[in-house]
Amino acid sequence: MTDSDTSIQQPINSAPVQTKKYTGSFALLWLFVLLIVAAIVYGALFVLKQSEVQKDVIDNLRSQIEQQAQALETRQQLLEDNLDKEFVEQQASIQTNLNDLAEQVDSNNARLLSLSSVNRDEWKLQEAQYLLRLADQRILLEKDSQNALSLAISADDVLRDIDQADLVGVRKLLAEEIAVLKLAGVIDREGIYLRLSALSNQIDAIPFIEPLGTQEEVLEEDVAPADETFKQKLTRNFYALMHKLGSYVRVRDHGKTINAVLPPSEQKYLQQNLRLMLEQAQVALLRNEESIYQESLVKAQNWINQYYSLNEKAAAVLEELQALQQEEVSPDLTNFSNSSAALADYIAKREKMAAARRGVRQ
Repeated sequence: MTDSDTSIQQPINSAPVQTKKYTGSFALLWLFVLLIVAAIVYGALFVLKQSEVQKDVIDNLRSQIEQQAQALETRQQLLEDNLDKEFVEQQASIQTNLNDLAEQVDSNNARLLSLSSVNRDEWKLQEAQYLLRLADQRILLEKDSQNALSLAISADDVLRDIDQADLVGVRKLLAEEIAVLKLAGVIDREGIYLRLSALSNQIDAIPFIEPLGTQEEVLEEDVAPADETFKQKLTRNFYALMHKLGSYVRVRDHGKTINAVLPPSEQKYLQQNLRLMLEQAQVALLRNEESIYQESLVKAQNWINQYYSLNEKAAAVLEELQALQQEEVSPDLTNFSNSSAALADYIAKREKMAAARRGVRQ
């Protein structure tokens, strides 16, 4: 083979090599394109799937909103129905009240027309009857003779202003009842109550009975000698005990033996009990309970006589308690039943005669 033949064969052999290179690059390009297309398809599918999920979520939310809107609409309709019902009921109630008021006005007008013929004397009679009724209430419920007496006198003044001869019998009974009530006297409840309060404030100023021996003497007696025998110690303790018991017993000038001297804690307790007794007497005074009032004062006096030293302060308190014990807190008070009954009979007869005259005129 010549050199020319060799040179001609070399180009022919290089062409397939370049064709192979171009074919490999083209394959890689197609592979890359395919990958891109696959990625795009996958992304499209993913986006499509997400859009479907979001659509389902939106549909669910729309369904919930529609349900809530329907529930709100139902509730609003129910509230409107209730309001309409209440409005109708209120209108019916207001109309009923208006009808009742109209009937009451008509009744009052009819009563005023029926009373148009009532003269001044009949009004005065009703006023006197009302005053006597109030006086009876003061006597029966409050045991207040002073206010009852004032009301009865006012009723008598009203009957006097009427100036009718037929009322002489009523005024006579009323005058007798007023006289009996005046003789019963007026109870100064406020004054008695304040006197009891003043005594209660003086309880702490009254001294208690003190032991005969002082504490220093007792301490001196308790000192034992160093060479004391058992018998001497027993004898000394016995006499110390007797001395201590003797210090808690007092004999007054009139020869009455009192109970043991109270320790400080029981003294405070007794002072509190004394105040309670005086407060109990105050309550009994206001309730017209004379027996409880007397028992409270007697018990307070007994405690002072038994446990307190009878000095000037205690004697003054006892004297005031005895004076309060003599006060009448619940006297027998007369009422105005006789005069009230007589006045009621007089008014009834007067109305009967007036009705008879109206019948004759008709």
